[in-house]
Amino acid sequence: MNEINLNLLPVSLDEDINFPESFYENTLIKRLEGIHVKGIIKYNLSDEVELDLQVTGNMILNDAITLEEVAYPLDIHISGLLADYLEENGNYLEKNQNILDKLEFLWENIVLEVPISFTKQSGVKLSGNGWELNSDKKEDDIDPRLAKLNDLFKGGE
Repeated sequence: MNEINLNLLPVSLDEDINFPESFYENTLIKRLEGIHVKGIIKYNLSDEVELDLQVTGNMILNDAITLEEVAYPLDIHISGLLADYLEENGNYLEKNQNILDKLEFLWENIVLEVPISFTKQSGVKLSGNGWELNSDKKEDDIDPRLAKLNDLFKGGE
């Protein structure tokens, strides 16, 4: 069930979530794996809808350097008033029926966590199919045609 009737609060959540492929269009997210939401949605003493949710799992993104798919850990704590979230974008609430679309709400919070770029590579030496990145300075690899020029600059160091 992807809809939560806010008239029937409190609602406890402890479930795995699967998003349809249409959600991934026009995003950097290739897919989501192991998404689990746990928490409660309830009315507080002021009769406002209050959220306290933990969303965990993995985002599968393209590595910023190699473009291979890599898992990016996801751990989001959503807490506060639903009204505050609605101010920013309320596409997930049908006001006339007081129904919260759980998938839309969670998706919006997940998309906010997508990093601008992410890589699993460490260090500076990288290589791939037909290319290599090497940032080490090696004087041994000096082009012989430029060797005399290199000798001139050594004296100025």
